[in-house]
This record gives sequence, structure tokens and C-alpha cells, in this order.
Amino acid sequence: MSVDHANSLSSIAYIDTERSIEAGEMKLVHLEYHLHLYEDTLVAPTAKYNLANVWDMSYKSFSEEANLLYLHTHRGVITYKVYEDPGQFVTTFKKLKNSNY
Repeated sequence: MSVDHANSLSSIAYIDTERSIEAGEMKLVHLEYHLHLYEDTLVAPTAKYNLANVWDMSYKSFSEEANLLYLHTHRGVITYKVYEDPGQFVTTFKKLKNSNY
């Protein structure tokens, strides 16, 4: 998915953990990706969400170093694990969805 991220209003890094078994041992690989927020869409490397279908966004502290970012969509809740404070990202989203926020 080729998108010009220079026009994004906000972006946040998230971590995806891949698990595999090699030589009888479980291996964990942590990969970093970014969510990019635009005026009408939210773009991840594997998905593109029309903001009309994203009803809300929230987050909760998962541990001392990580937060869970929740996208409340027409297809259910999608969770992303983020290490930076998602407060500004969520505020930007809410301002887009509700000009009175």
C-alpha cells in the first residue's frame, strides 16, 4: 500500500509480535510499524480504515512501558500495542471526528 505519509495529521509507532518455533525453541520477533492518521482515513501497513467506519479510539496502559490503542470500528475493536503515549494521536482523531472536542 503506497501512501504519501508527509500529509498525515498524526502518526504513531506500534509493535507487532511474531512468534515462531525454530529448532524446538519459541522465537519472538518484535516488528515496528506506523499508523498514519489523515483527514478521512487511518492507514496501517496491512489495513486502511475510512474514518466514517472508525467510531472511536481509546487507549489503556498495558504495562509501565506499553499501552494498548483501541480502534472501535464497524467490524469490532482492533488493538495495537504502542510504546509511546498515544494521547496526542487519540486527541487528533477525536478533533477530526468531533469539531467540538
